[in-house]
Amino acid sequence: MNADLQIFLLMVMRIGAFVVVCPGFSFKGIPTIWKVALTVGLALPLYPFAPTGYPELSVPFFVWEGIQEVLLGLAIGYVSQLFFSAIEMAGAFADVQAGFSMAQLFDSTIGVNASYLGRVYYWVSLAIYFLTDMHHQMIKTLAYSFEAIPVQTAGMSVQVEGILTLFTLVFEIALNLAAPLLIVALMTEILLGILSRTVPQINVLILSMPLKVLVVVTFLLAFLPTLYRDIADVLPQMIHHTYEFINSLVSI
Repeated sequence: MNADLQIFLLMVMRIGAFVVVCPGFSFKGIPTIWKVALTVGLALPLYPFAPTGYPELSVPFFVWEGIQEVLLGLAIGYVSQLFFSAIEMAGAFADVQAGFSMAQLFDSTIGVNASYLGRVYYWVSLAIYFLTDMHHQMIKTLAYSFEAIPVQTAGMSVQVEGILTLFTLVFEIALNLAAPLLIVALMTEILLGILSRTVPQINVLILSMPLKVLVVVTFLLAFLPTLYRDIADVLPQMIHHTYEFINSLVSI
């Protein structure tokens, strides 16, 4: 196999793994042929900037380099996926308090069981993701990875401290986004408790479920502008931490 063709195929492997994982490109409903076309379409303009002069690799070494490129592409896409998971987790936290968690349905677009508010948060974040051109920023980040970590130089080392920091940040973002609805649900619980003590004749158990749903949905609509601003502030952190992740692999 020609050395130039090997370089191109390795680039395709990294980009393809990224497309499979990264939000906005990894929808289950997108035909596979479109994902392949997107992968090749992103690899072609980047290929002229790939380093040259590498010798032709034997089949075992080419397979080993391909595995490393796939893992690197998956890792870059997974960092961006973590932030969308944080936003969806915020909706799941609110679902538990509102009582929607019992009615989870399988969402074929993301391939998991998703709650109602979790899907609302996810689709709002995805709309902001495209409206603010974050998908273009992610493509730029992917292109930067070829500059920082050229083909055939990808390593298998892992930054444990950076991964722990990212997971901590995910839970922090989820709690911050869910805090308004969690407070509303908690206040509703307190008011229902006071009501049950004041008027014992009222069946609070039957009243609490529809009332909590009504209150949470009402306040969700009221908080939508704030939710939009908060998510718009979270998504740039995704780009920042993806760059940091790539640079951390360079420094290993």
